[in-house]
Amino acid sequence: MTANDTPSAAEVLRDKGWIPAGVSVTRTEIAGAGNMNLVERVHLSDGGSLILKRSRGWVEKYPDISAPVERAAVEAAFYQSVRGTAAGAAMPKHLGFDASDATNLYEDLGEGRDGSFVYSGGDLPIEHVEAVADWAAALHAVPVTEEMSTSFSNMAMRELNALHIFDFPLDPQNGFPLDDITPGLQAAGDALKADSAFKTAVKSVADRYRSRDAKPGDVLLHGDLYPGSWLTTERGLFVIDPEFCWIGPPEWDLGVLAAHLQLSSQPISHTHRLLERYGRPFDRALLDQITGIEIMRRLIGVAQLPLEIDLSRKIELLDLARTLVIGRDA
Repeated sequence: MTANDTPSAAEVLRDKGWIPAGVSVTRTEIAGAGNMNLVERVHLSDGGSLILKRSRGWVEKYPDISAPVERAAVEAAFYQSVRGTAAGAAMPKHLGFDASDATNLYEDLGEGRDGSFVYSGGDLPIEHVEAVADWAAALHAVPVTEEMSTSFSNMAMRELNALHIFDFPLDPQNGFPLDDITPGLQAAGDALKADSAFKTAVKSVADRYRSRDAKPGDVLLHGDLYPGSWLTTERGLFVIDPEFCWIGPPEWDLGVLAAHLQLSSQPISHTHRLLERYGRPFDRALLDQITGIEIMRRLIGVAQLPLEIDLSRKIELLDLARTLVIGRDA
């Protein structure tokens, strides 16, 4: 599939039988940022609306980056696994999946905003921190079956993610112009790329992420639980976009969350509340490493955030990332 031969939303809904006879599509619009997928709000002639999410062979925001279309099937399996749980109740209703078009259909939650407002100086309400912590705890409590360990291997997506989390940011030859983002950032990034202790510690986490073998205590993970992966609506907070899900250590979801609280300059009490509210066991050292790696890759990797912070703050965060990754006592 290419951008030019992508079927219209109306064609997909009609062909799959996802709209009743006599109901037609009146208009469509892009719904949300759509970093990974083509996500459309489809308005219907009966006054209703649906969300159609299509996975194509590339990253929607970066069409030159290939991505596995199988992510749509993994996402559908995730929704099936959380159906009837507290985690599933705080996600949009999954209404259909079609493998031939790598397409998922969801209820439309209505107008809302994702959590990305925090990057431009917005204060994250503590109630949102608590809601996401509760959701993560509920997700991590879902029993992991042997079948799930296979279904959620998700190695193609993990390898794509690993490239941009662990490898590219620390590649001295990546050619990514950090000074074009923030003048002076290149030198700070190059210092981390030359830091052998930091790179060795990062590799240990990368090896864990890339491993096909589940370990005792591993749980079903969202895999990309950052502010862009939840919506606040009149009905409350809903988590979306679990296409990076996998079976792994709970510290992964918690560490990513903690990193974005730091990146968006939320008060440290928010991080304390996140971990307290989560209420399940976790390894603090591993959580710290994941937090530091996520901070690092968001500052010197391709997956940039709309941060409104200056060079001194970015250097401060990179210093924090190093401390978290190699250990506070190193």
